[in-house]
Amino acid sequence: MIRRKSHSSAGEDLRVARRTRKRGRLFTLGLIVGLAGLLSATAYVAAPAPATAPAAALEESPVRDTEAEALLAAKALNQPVEVLAERSEYRDVFAQPDGTLIANEHNQAVRVLRNDGWVPADATLVAQPDGTYRPTAALLDMRLSAGGTTPLMVAERDSRVMTLTWPGPLPTPTVNGDKLVYPEVFRDVDLVAIATVEGFSHVLVLKTPEAANLPELQNLRLGVTGEGLTIEETEDGGIVALDPATGNPVMEADAPTMWDSGSQEGGEAIGLRERARTSTSGVEDPNGASARGPGETSRVAPVGLAYSRGTLRLTPDAVMLADPKTTYPVYVDPVWQGSTNSAWAMVDSGYPSEEYWKFDGKRHERIGLCPNSCNSSKVKRLFYRLATPYAGKTILEATFRVTLQHVYNTTARAAALYLMPGPIATSTNWSNQPGGSSWSSATHLDTNSPTRVQSSCTATNQNTEWNAKAAVQQAVARGWSSITLGLKSVNEGDSTHTKRFCDNAVLSVRYNRAPLIPNQSELLLSPGGVCAYGSAAPLTSEVPRLDATLRDPDHSSSHTEQVRAEFRVTYTPKGSSTPTVLQVMTGFKASGSRFSYAVPKTIPQNVTISWDVRGGDGVSWGPWSSDGSRNVCQFVYDATSPKVPDVDSPEYLPDDSTDRTPECIDSADWLGSLGVQGSFTFTPADTDVVEYEYTFNDEPSVRVKPTTAGTPVTVRWAPRKEGANNLFVKAIDAAKRASAPATCTFRVGKRPPVAQWPMADAAGEPRANDVRGSHDATVGSGVSFATTNNFGEWDRAAIFDGTSNAYMVTDTSVLANTSQSFAITGWFRVDDVNRRQVAVSQDGTGEPGFSLGVDQGKWFFRMPTSDVINLGEWKVTAGGVTTSWTFVTAIFDGPNRKISLQVGDNPVVEGERRSLTRARGALQLGRQRHSGGYSDFWKGGMADVSVFDRPIVTEDSTGLQKQLLVRKAYWQLNEETAGQSPGVGNSPSLTLSQQSLLVRTPTPIGRMVGTGYVRLKGQSDHYAQSTSALIDPTGSFTLTARVRLTSSSQNHAMTAFSIKGPNNSAVIVRANSQGKWELAATTDDTAGAVFVAQSTDQTPRTVGVGDHLALVYDGYTRQLTLWVDGVSTELEPLTVPFRPTSMSSIQLGRSFQGATAGEHLSGNIDEVRVYNGVADKVKIDKLRLIGEAPAI
Repeated sequence: MIRRKSHSSAGEDLRVARRTRKRGRLFTLGLIVGLAGLLSATAYVAAPAPATAPAAALEESPVRDTEAEALLAAKALNQPVEVLAERSEYRDVFAQPDGTLIANEHNQAVRVLRNDGWVPADATLVAQPDGTYRPTAALLDMRLSAGGTTPLMVAERDSRVMTLTWPGPLPTPTVNGDKLVYPEVFRDVDLVAIATVEGFSHVLVLKTPEAANLPELQNLRLGVTGEGLTIEETEDGGIVALDPATGNPVMEADAPTMWDSGSQEGGEAIGLRERARTSTSGVEDPNGASARGPGETSRVAPVGLAYSRGTLRLTPDAVMLADPKTTYPVYVDPVWQGSTNSAWAMVDSGYPSEEYWKFDGKRHERIGLCPNSCNSSKVKRLFYRLATPYAGKTILEATFRVTLQHVYNTTARAAALYLMPGPIATSTNWSNQPGGSSWSSATHLDTNSPTRVQSSCTATNQNTEWNAKAAVQQAVARGWSSITLGLKSVNEGDSTHTKRFCDNAVLSVRYNRAPLIPNQSELLLSPGGVCAYGSAAPLTSEVPRLDATLRDPDHSSSHTEQVRAEFRVTYTPKGSSTPTVLQVMTGFKASGSRFSYAVPKTIPQNVTISWDVRGGDGVSWGPWSSDGSRNVCQFVYDATSPKVPDVDSPEYLPDDSTDRTPECIDSADWLGSLGVQGSFTFTPADTDVVEYEYTFNDEPSVRVKPTTAGTPVTVRWAPRKEGANNLFVKAIDAAKRASAPATCTFRVGKRPPVAQWPMADAAGEPRANDVRGSHDATVGSGVSFATTNNFGEWDRAAIFDGTSNAYMVTDTSVLANTSQSFAITGWFRVDDVNRRQVAVSQDGTGEPGFSLGVDQGKWFFRMPTSDVINLGEWKVTAGGVTTSWTFVTAIFDGPNRKISLQVGDNPVVEGERRSLTRARGALQLGRQRHSGGYSDFWKGGMADVSVFDRPIVTEDSTGLQKQLLVRKAYWQLNEETAGQSPGVGNSPSLTLSQQSLLVRTPTPIGRMVGTGYVRLKGQSDHYAQSTSALIDPTGSFTLTARVRLTSSSQNHAMTAFSIKGPNNSAVIVRANSQGKWELAATTDDTAGAVFVAQSTDQTPRTVGVGDHLALVYDGYTRQLTLWVDGVSTELEPLTVPFRPTSMSSIQLGRSFQGATAGEHLSGNIDEVRVYNGVADKVKIDKLRLIGEAPAI
């Protein structure tokens, strides 16, 4: 039983309807087998960049590993920098100097992986030592015959093998680039085989009318066999090879066709003469017939197909062959296969029931009307499907680019680009094209009139472009992971408007992640309460202050994102019909900060005042808080309305104790705790107050009466939730008129740190990021980031060189009051154990308010007896200073006046602090204040330093310590002995259910990372598992792997990996039955437990290195996040419903519900890693770089 939280895919262009059960269409790249036809494997597509970014393909410099590093370098270099972690066969991403990114989604593979490195895609055929031919650098592992009795074609993927044999020995072929010609396979008949980066085709060329009468061609029989495949004939005359585990296609071929050479007089009529004047390349007639496909004037007919028991029977159309109008050569029988995610197609009104998927193998196709000489061909239109993985992004620009290969003449004539209302598929033709024949439901995007042509179609020579911004914006708004764009002539009634475009389309998108829409629960009016609208809007006797908390998703542990607020206040004065709008922008502060705006006291009374707010990051503005279905916030100012009461609480509002105004002075401290009662006193501003109505957070309101009118009343209340709590109090007079609510905010523990610096910032960052949002620290020149610590080369730390510049300092005090409770935790490394040095301190007037450091081989935690230099100290020390990384905890317990220090796992050392001082200065990392200057500079390293404004307990310290990444296991899956694959370093072995599951030294095309991987076939006895429990359920963990499916998971869910609890899989990462990656967690550990699932919008890949999956669990917040190829669900993480008492083994390729294993994976797994601790995006980007990295 599954409850599912999914990202909506309504209208998503990846939905390809299956026409029959036998003719299923892959959602991800399938192997395309042509039998007498095209074989094609396809994945996600990429393309050359626009003018503002480097040209696509293999531009190597400048490049940085991660997005954070690339953004920093782009700004420093003032030029685009490629993000290496985003590079794939079909995609590249470039960070821009202005902080935006440009992604190029290519329609053709521009690179492929070879030996853990990228090389240009190249279909040129090369002779092999085994006597076959292979493409130089293709996605599909295929071998073509060099003649003799070897099979015509052998295509393999994931040990599933399709073999096509010719009925007799083949002659020795001639080779020309991507083409093999086998001459005279029959008298006057050649066989032509053509390889592409993504597939294969072959065609019989009947050179004379006499060849048409050969008995061998009347009923041609070819051998088509499969290993690990189920081969079936489809209902519409094609053939499909299914994965037996899923019932989904691995390889498929559409119904074959044949065509003649067409009329000879048609060339000039469709502009060839002008074409010759505009290009001197000498290329073949783009409108003529060839082995690559029919020409504009070609006559086309179907070829009969029947398959049974390994034999494919092809029957050419006898009517065409007998017709005296048929012109030779005649080309018989390409069979084309559809792919997924990105694709292209042509439709022809003259052949309304014919499909031209992927242009029937041609590199370019026509738009517009063909003249009468074109026989039945009439108006043609083109479609391109391109990936749009931009959920949560702000689209700034989007450009569709493609190569113009031919025009009628140099007169400018318009072609229009449309966003189509539905997807294309291998079944797309004129009669069923998306948008109908009129395209009435398509959305016009842009019109262009290009005239310059290119003679060829390459990965980088796109020479025309259209604005596609509106299409990508709509894809983001509707959650589509791809779109279909249509291209047609504006005038389809005039043949001079014809043009030919290539299949090399690219969608270039410049994007940014704007600040998030503000939470309305974090929009407050003081006085006036939480955001309200209409009849619920408060009536306030005081002009209020507006407060809003704003966040930006680009804020991370390695990059500090600054945001600003724009408040908008709107009202219409009495007697006027013109609204007054006040818009005010604040300064920049760190993401997560609270922004305020004091409404002018000149606003009119007794008029509804509306307000909203949005955040900006200097590039993009996020949505207004009132966008979508949300309302604006409203209030009415009336100075004569009942006065707002004063609220006091010694436990939760101590700073307001002496204030007697309605404005509640919130405390910066975290106070009290869950379940601990506090007293709250309501004092009226008027003498006729007879009742108070109060509400804590969203609890039901409560009314209470004073013993005498106009006197205070005190209530007691215990907090029920951690963090910020709000109290709203109204005063009600004898006439039953209520005041606006007094608004008070206070914070209740269990409190997170007030500041936390992972120190995982990119090299050169001038500010150390505080992940809590308010205390980024300025970095001295004696501190360097991106330097390794002993938890791996990418688990960054800050290294302090011990000079007077070795420090970090905050802009303001982190601890508002060092005479109240606080705690410091962090990982520290000491390079000189005999040197006196300070790790953390906070400035006071004379003495620092506290110091944590080392001296004479011992750790110390000290606090001065007064704020005057050298008048004594309260101090505890703990021995055992080493040069290893050590987790240290220092605590001041204010109520009990105790200080304590714990170094590593050693016992806690406690001491007293009898006198109190209050330091209000900046927090220092790596030094302390002394005699008007600074001293005791740190020489060593620091990482994950946290500051709390409360005491912390053992659970806090343990949880924080476990958040640091420590590798528990790494399996490269290159070797196996007796069913055990060894781990790297101290990692335990991984148990394989069968020795044969590990593939050693795979072919360059089939390999993933390194020299091996685990191959699973979806069977119950195909899995792998860890030999021991590696995950502590009380802490945090990160689990990563590369996974490549053999076929789609459509209608057949498959588990990539899972973690077993006592009775069920506690957590599962799987490809769900909708064909998307998904994260699932069980609600309890009983048999028959319910699983809560969260689906992504990302489709599993079936080619190349597959997808990089990273499962991250934060034990501190109990939240799970799934990252797929660097894109996460962290904006909507999955909160674990319960914490298992134990987690036993890691399971690869299966999951458990009760004692039953299921969802067996048909696919490959490689590069499996397990860490204790939480990996952020920077670390995950490092992990998904191509290549083995034992040091990580």
